[in-house]
Amino acid sequence: MIQQTASYRKRIGVGCCALLAAVVGLFSWNSANSWAIQDAAQSAKSAQPTEPTKPTEPTKPVDPTPQAKPAGPRPTRSLPTAPPLVSEPAALDFGFLLPNTPGEGTVLLRNTGASPLTINMVLPSCKCTTISDLVGKEIAPGAAIELQIKLDGAPATGVRRSSLKISVDGFGRAIDIAVKAEVSLPVRIVPPYINTVEQKNLSGRVVVESIDQKPFRILSTLGGSISVEGFDSAKDEPRNSYIVAYDLTALRDALPPFIFIETDAPGAGIVDARVRQTGAPKKPMIQVSDARCNLGTIAPALAAEAKFTIANAAVMVESASTPCADALVTLARTEPSKEGGTNVFVTVTPRSGFSGILVLPIVLKTSTRPAELEVIASVRP
Repeated sequence: MIQQTASYRKRIGVGCCALLAAVVGLFSWNSANSWAIQDAAQSAKSAQPTEPTKPTEPTKPVDPTPQAKPAGPRPTRSLPTAPPLVSEPAALDFGFLLPNTPGEGTVLLRNTGASPLTINMVLPSCKCTTISDLVGKEIAPGAAIELQIKLDGAPATGVRRSSLKISVDGFGRAIDIAVKAEVSLPVRIVPPYINTVEQKNLSGRVVVESIDQKPFRILSTLGGSISVEGFDSAKDEPRNSYIVAYDLTALRDALPPFIFIETDAPGAGIVDARVRQTGAPKKPMIQVSDARCNLGTIAPALAAEAKFTIANAAVMVESASTPCADALVTLARTEPSKEGGTNVFVTVTPRSGFSGILVLPIVLKTSTRPAELEVIASVRP
């Protein structure tokens, strides 16, 4: 039994040795073949023709001096300041202008800096102002250029304001020029309105004065209790200024829209002051440039012509009338206005025997809706 076991172990050992020798042999064969394949591939690659090597260009020496960029147009930057440009005078005040009369004047734009200035914009604040064309004009240092300004007239009395903005190349801010005028008849009421909002100032005083300082008389008044203080028309000479007291207390529940004063001053037969009150004033149902027309002094039984301008040229006026028996009203004619609307001319004939202040409602019948307007006048033989 022991001999068999030893013989068996001997056979196992011999088998293991044989197996190990086989494995080692296989590994050696694989390694040899791998190296042989690599050698063959390397030989084949070496046998292929090779491209000629390009000669290397010599390295240029580096210049340590920074290279300047080629010259060219540079973007301009505006300074966040106004230019050294002044207006002489600084503002333009036309003073008093009669209704529908334009104001014309000039200012000098002077360069107070050390470099030339080029104007790139002159912009009015409204269409009522026209100016001469100065865009692109250059002003040398110390020199000045003339700017012509025209302010259109207006039918309604009161202060009229406009302004101009002038900008210059290279500066981010513009300079401003104020333009002002007061549209007035030869006689005016100061202040031009009475503020009765919330039932305040129902009584008080206003000044009636001539703007040319010429004397005149007050003939009559309309719109509440109105009296001239410190003046006796029977014995006192005419003045160029009056203090007029008014009292609207009795009319507090139905305040008039205006108070009226009739004078004998040429061109100022009737002047008025608006009574400001709670609620917006009544406006016509179609857009017109001014819903009121002051005819000044007219004669009884003689026709006078009132003018209104409708903004929309497509509105056709068919007739004109009045509910008042103190005058006859007819449509005279229509014509295109320069603003693109329609001028409407209405004939007003005060009845024979009428004298004094005429406040006449006018109704225009149109192709769209009626327009309620007003004519005022002093009617004197």
